[in-house]
Amino acid sequence: MKHKKSFTLLEKININNSTQWILVRGKNIDAPLLIHVQQGPGLPMISEANEMEKLLHLENNFLVAYWDQRGCGKSFSKDVLPETINLGQMADDVITCTKYLLEKYNKNKAIIAGYSIGATISLMAAAKDSSIFTAIFATGTDVDIPYADHYVLDFAMDKAVTGNNEKLIKEINKLKRQPIVETKRFQQRAKILTNLGGIKADSNYNSLVLSSVKNILFSRYYGIGGLVKTIKGMAFCQNALLPELSSLNLFQKVKKVSVPVHFIQGSLDAIAPLAKGKAYYEQLETADKSFTVFEKSAHMPQYEESEKFSNLITSFLNYVK
Repeated sequence: MKHKKSFTLLEKININNSTQWILVRGKNIDAPLLIHVQQGPGLPMISEANEMEKLLHLENNFLVAYWDQRGCGKSFSKDVLPETINLGQMADDVITCTKYLLEKYNKNKAIIAGYSIGATISLMAAAKDSSIFTAIFATGTDVDIPYADHYVLDFAMDKAVTGNNEKLIKEINKLKRQPIVETKRFQQRAKILTNLGGIKADSNYNSLVLSSVKNILFSRYYGIGGLVKTIKGMAFCQNALLPELSSLNLFQKVKKVSVPVHFIQGSLDAIAPLAKGKAYYEQLETADKSFTVFEKSAHMPQYEESEKFSNLITSFLNYVK
């Protein structure tokens, strides 16, 4: 029996006139290709590779691609134009990145694991070109941002009132006065929601940020310079994308895809409300679909209930080959 060696390759490629970085790893280069599409906006993925593998062990069964999208992490550059950070372009980048990896690693189709806005653009990509995807695993999908924007602040207000936290009530009321379309207010809201358990149920904001920073600093691919680049890229992408996101409605944008879609949703998610995710799942016309609720998770079930998450994806392995 031929021994299969572990494989690792970090490379810089051109995706639709943008320099972007991809890390590909796996125990077997002949295994099915799985591409992670990051959450955010503006959060890197390559820096999370070690943490994800430690928790999920997906590289045992898949050839896994960790991709820093246009303007994010290692792919940030002052040469990236803000107008190119938009949902349509990001969906096209998913298609181009997938086609590149399929050709390079001699695969017919790829499995996509998309997270939050990464799930959204993965569905948009599948609607444009279904021929290159075996299945989409959509985690915490952003489906109706106008609804979610009201929901998250109502969620926070309920918690603040219950806790009789006058300072927090004042802060939330201030956020309610204007749309959240730039990074400062977006991060302020993220801090509130994280501290209330709505993003990662067992983490506060400081611990979540510290974990991300440590992953970047201890990654062999980033370091201090990579951290600076990542922070700049996150603000850049958020400022560019948030105005468009504020009106996103996936019910109208993607009604049908010719690819199996498996939705993964945390019951405690304050960013992507469970009921709205279930309503979109029920409406979506697709080749096959499933909806799995993670009862102990908020917006990051891949980290909060990692064994259940990994088992779910791996259980479809024979089915999607």
